[in-house]
Amino acid sequence: PTSFSTAHILLLSVRCCSPSAELSCIIFSRASTSYSSSGEILGMVGVWRLRSTVVSALSLYFLLFFTAGGHSFLLSNNIHHRSRQEVMVPRSADDFDQDSSENCEPSPPPKFTVGVIADIQYAPIPDGTSYTGTPRFYRHALEVAKHAFQHFEEEKVDLVINLGDTIDGKCQDIELHGGDPVPDGEDPGHYSLNHVMEALSAYKGRVLHTYGNHCLYNLHRKDLQERLGIQFTEEPCGDLVGYYDFVQEDVRFVVLDAYDVAIMQRCELSSKKRKQAAEILRENNPNFDANMNSPEGLQGTQRRFVGFNGGVGPLQLEWLRKTLMRARQERQKVVILSHNPILPESSSPVCLIWNYDEVLTILREFSDVVVASLCGHAHKGGYCRDHSGIHFRVFEAALENRPERTYAMVDIHDDRLVVRGFGNCESAEYDFSHCKEMTPSRI
Repeated sequence: PTSFSTAHILLLSVRCCSPSAELSCIIFSRASTSYSSSGEILGMVGVWRLRSTVVSALSLYFLLFFTAGGHSFLLSNNIHHRSRQEVMVPRSADDFDQDSSENCEPSPPPKFTVGVIADIQYAPIPDGTSYTGTPRFYRHALEVAKHAFQHFEEEKVDLVINLGDTIDGKCQDIELHGGDPVPDGEDPGHYSLNHVMEALSAYKGRVLHTYGNHCLYNLHRKDLQERLGIQFTEEPCGDLVGYYDFVQEDVRFVVLDAYDVAIMQRCELSSKKRKQAAEILRENNPNFDANMNSPEGLQGTQRRFVGFNGGVGPLQLEWLRKTLMRARQERQKVVILSHNPILPESSSPVCLIWNYDEVLTILREFSDVVVASLCGHAHKGGYCRDHSGIHFRVFEAALENRPERTYAMVDIHDDRLVVRGFGNCESAEYDFSHCKEMTPSRI
């Protein structure tokens, strides 16, 4: 080009490798002013390597820089991308403008670290598929859980979060799905959960469990309380509901029960919550009588009204508000935990809590203390930052990847949380910039 006055060359990296003199060229360019009408061409790089006195190869590459500003190109005949677990989501666009000396400063250690795993859905059966045809690796999921909890113990994480669906609904028909017969007298749900609990026992610290629809396909809520330590409360109507909180240093983890109002494992004759759930589904899903789990014909967020989801009842909503108020008074940050997603933009609508809007209203009211919502249920994972600033992260399932082992460790800092993903779990960094200093009037 005749002039480079309108562009900055930020990085030029040329690498020779192998006897064939393979070339990798990475050029990043940013325009500082508008381009001429004819455009500009950014150069040419040639690289060769001599072996003794013989030229082994000569590679010639051209990179064209077109007239739209602020773009960069990557040209190489052997590009090596960073693995998924190495990719970090920047805290903000301003990070790129920080002085280089600041970027060189070592990051302070986290206040504490938690392990996270979602949707193990183990079953002692051969590999299969979901109802929509997605491959599922039921026995491998147990290996993932065992490896993850051994890793959590080796790293001495301070806490572990299990986001629910610990075993799969197919445990109720193990032989039908190709598995070995369950020993005489054994309940298939408890039998399968025994295998998972043995795997999870590798970690010796505290585990916060949520529960999901697949747990309810196998076990009653009293069983989940006994086996997983979920803190169920008997409400005045007589139904058990499993919401609770736990404080680690100055962070309050709030566990929601997304199956408070639900069909599954509620008494058809006496449960008021089951009757309420049936009314909700009948009103919102025309498939209810034929197949309550089918979202066929439903559009957008209406697809959430299926039998494998549930809702949050009024007493739990009241408890949530009081718990967040207490966190505000005690100047704590809050992480919300649930099996089902809460923010529509973070997930497939078919996985949402029925009354997600009511839950969101409360969380947004306390966005000065609520930093993030972590959940599972939607196996592909997802993420969106709400306009309130709260981060909504759906963690990828342990069930649907092989040979990968999918789980995460989350480092909690004063100003951010950092997700270190393993296997198919996306790494990311989420800042707390939306959390304002609380004034006495707000407290």
